[in-house]
Amino acid sequence: MNGFQEFMERYFMPVAGRLAEQRHLKAVRDGIIAVMPLLIIGSVFLIISSPPVETWADFMAPYAAKLSIPVDATFGLLGLIAAFSIAYSLAKSYKMDGLSAGVLSIAAFFVATPLTEDGNIPLNLLGSEGLFIAILLSILTVEIFRFFEQRNIVIRMPESVPPSVWRAFTALIPGAVIIAVVWGIDLLLSAVWNLSLHEIVGAVLREPLQMLGSSFWGAMVAIILIHLLWSFGIHGISVVASVMAPIWYSLTEQNVAAQQAGEELPHIVGQPYMAIWWAVGGSGMALALTLLLVFMAKSKHLKGLGRGSIGAAFFNISEPVIFGAPIVMNPLLIVPFILAPLAVGIITYFTMSIGLVGKPYAIVPWTTPPPFSGILTTGDFRGGILMIVNILVAMLIYFPFFKMYDKQLLKEEADNKEDASIEEKDD
Repeated sequence: MNGFQEFMERYFMPVAGRLAEQRHLKAVRDGIIAVMPLLIIGSVFLIISSPPVETWADFMAPYAAKLSIPVDATFGLLGLIAAFSIAYSLAKSYKMDGLSAGVLSIAAFFVATPLTEDGNIPLNLLGSEGLFIAILLSILTVEIFRFFEQRNIVIRMPESVPPSVWRAFTALIPGAVIIAVVWGIDLLLSAVWNLSLHEIVGAVLREPLQMLGSSFWGAMVAIILIHLLWSFGIHGISVVASVMAPIWYSLTEQNVAAQQAGEELPHIVGQPYMAIWWAVGGSGMALALTLLLVFMAKSKHLKGLGRGSIGAAFFNISEPVIFGAPIVMNPLLIVPFILAPLAVGIITYFTMSIGLVGKPYAIVPWTTPPPFSGILTTGDFRGGILMIVNILVAMLIYFPFFKMYDKQLLKEEADNKEDASIEEKDD
């Protein structure tokens, strides 16, 4: 274990730390998070229009088309909104005008979006299909804007001019260049290969990454990486999601479209699977460990920690347990901390793949307690039963390691009490 720990600290952790703080990845992560409220709202309308109860579903069927309007206005605009929010976040990190950057990024996004034969904007490209080009164009927009601003190649207005006015003039020159560059690239691709930027990005980036991100092995690698990072004190989901979140949201949007159309859902892996199913109580299936602490711990430290953190764990907040037990840098608890979510991830994936439980399609707040989160993400009451089974499985995995650690702490507490008693007698 010491050799592995030394290897991780020397080679893995510095890379993970730099990745977590990388400016562009942080902007992508923060920009995607900004879309979350809309997706949750859209999921509420989706659950209402496609409820898990058959009689309720029959009752809602005449209204399904009307209820799909808020779904299309949320999930269907994922790429467009991300184009603004990512550019805004990146510009703010450079201490630039985020509003102007976001507006220019949206303009670049529309310039790169091909029209239909009727001259209309294809709505499918505003959603998940346009997410990856939205990421690229938002970064390109901010970097070009920054290039001109750093070299003072902008129109400056007197200080007496209102901020809203001078911001518009400051963005004028870089904005014109940004739109011209994107337009020129799009024209070149169309003339040479008869392809649009959307098609190029889809072929080169979106489709291969979605194949990787939607696969069983891709999900298992992500789960392992998240918990390895947590084991050394780094917020694992923040690091991994900064790279993978666009893929997971894109996969979820495809499931939403299939659910609306009454078709079979294409993906198991997506944002609900990666945010909810193997993280009951937070990363590491922390609720399972917390329940053991509350009902079976004998040491004062773990018993007190369990009572103090059970409320947080019920709402999927795992930090009190991760840093309080601690799990970080603790070989006895790191092993089940990785194995429990991995086992739950495998059970959940194969249970859904053979149709025992519906595939997840709805996005719920990550603080939604179990088993309600399992029911709501799948629209299937069996999802709640599976979530309870997963908690029990995780408790079984944690149990032998927990008992060893509890026994170790109990002995230390007894020794400390004995030492304190001897000191009192000596005094």
